[in-house]
Amino acid sequence: MTLIASHRGGKHLWPENTRLAFSQTARLDVDLVEFDVHQTRDGRLVVHHDALIDRMTDGTGAIADFSYDDLMGHIVIGSGGETIPTLGETIDIFRSSSVDLRLEIKTRQDGSAYDGMEGRIIEALLAAGMLGRTMVTSFSLPCLEAFATALGKRGLNAGDLLGVTFLCSPQTTAQIGWSGILAALARLGVREIGLRADTIDAETMALLRKNGITVHGWAAHTVDAARTMFRLGVASFTTDRPDLAIAAKHG
Repeated sequence: MTLIASHRGGKHLWPENTRLAFSQTARLDVDLVEFDVHQTRDGRLVVHHDALIDRMTDGTGAIADFSYDDLMGHIVIGSGGETIPTLGETIDIFRSSSVDLRLEIKTRQDGSAYDGMEGRIIEALLAAGMLGRTMVTSFSLPCLEAFATALGKRGLNAGDLLGVTFLCSPQTTAQIGWSGILAALARLGVREIGLRADTIDAETMALLRKNGITVHGWAAHTVDAARTMFRLGVASFTTDRPDLAIAAKHG
């Protein structure tokens, strides 16, 4: 079964990664909500796509440079006065719903990891009883490695989650090829990959399945793109228009 993930809470329907978007997504016939986690200077986990707040708020600067209290002084544009939500607030919105979590571990603006963030994510999910309802993803293999290490320190592993997925950009594929990607996944013990929807075809699916890799998609924002994801049988895909994906599923 191919699962639908509302990307950033339905980016093209509501202001992305906001309580409004998440509350609306929780009412939809989707399987997952996708969102992004950064860390403030004082170690608080917040849900925002960019490492900087410039694009989506009335402020400027890097999340890593703000204390949590200072960050809460800025409003998300178009949200009706909302501040950037915390990971805990986001989890709470979905805990009583049927929508599971597709959590992306983000990095600082320079691509470096946030100190200790992976362990804090695990603790937040465990405290809410949501670890087993969460798929963890990242474009950063070092972050996924740190996440696996943090799991191991708690006597846990990837099998205790819905999945752990490496998000692989077309640029990465072009640079190191499938042999390099497969070698990197094998080294880390990661068996799931996320590819941009328009780069996935039957040949790619066959290659990855032959190597025991589960394929997910991202950026399937139209009815036709969603239909392709269903036809190819990807495990899940993200979309900015979950309403169109739902229509494609039932159409």
